[in-house]
Amino acid sequence: KQWYQRRVRGNSVTIPLSVLEGQGEPLRCPKGNSYRTVPGGASEWLTEVLGGRSVTLVYSPEGAEVPGLDPVLIIGRNSLAAFEEVAGHTMEMERFRPNIVTVERRPYDDESWQEVIVGEGVLEFSYRCTRCLITNVAPDGTRTDQTMASLRAIRPRCEKTNKPVFGSYFKVKCPG
Repeated sequence: KQWYQRRVRGNSVTIPLSVLEGQGEPLRCPKGNSYRTVPGGASEWLTEVLGGRSVTLVYSPEGAEVPGLDPVLIIGRNSLAAFEEVAGHTMEMERFRPNIVTVERRPYDDESWQEVIVGEGVLEFSYRCTRCLITNVAPDGTRTDQTMASLRAIRPRCEKTNKPVFGSYFKVKCPG
C-alpha cells in the first residue's frame, strides 16, 4: 500500500506537505514557477478516481509563491437554499463550482464578508462572481436552461458586464 492510500476517504485524499518535502520530479511551468510531482502513485490514483482522465498531481515546495491559488470562490449553503426557494427548483452546489462552501447563519451573509479565516490562513474579499452559462451544466453533464434563467431573473447584476452574480471570490492574504 502507498502512503496516500491510508488517507483516502471516499473521493478525497489528504497529502501533508511534510510527507512530500523534497520528493518527486522537479517541473517548471512556462511562467517559470517551480513545482514537483507528487510521488508514490498519487497521480495514478487520481487518474483512476477521475475515470481515466490522465492527471499529474504536483505541489509547490514550502516557501515558494504559488500562483493560481487566487481567487478562491466561496458560496454559502444557505444562500443556495434561499436562491432555490425563490427560483422554485433545486440545483446542485457543484453547478456553481465553489472552492469552499460555508454554512452561514442567514442567506447571503457570505456576500458581505471582507475576510475569511480558514485554519491559520486568511482570505480577503476580491470581487463578486459573475455567472455564465456553465451553470446550466450539471456535474453529470446533463443540461438545463433553468439555472441561468433563474440567476438572470433573481440575482443582482454586475455593473460592468450586466451578468448575474452569485458567490464571492477571495484572494489569499495570508497562507496557512
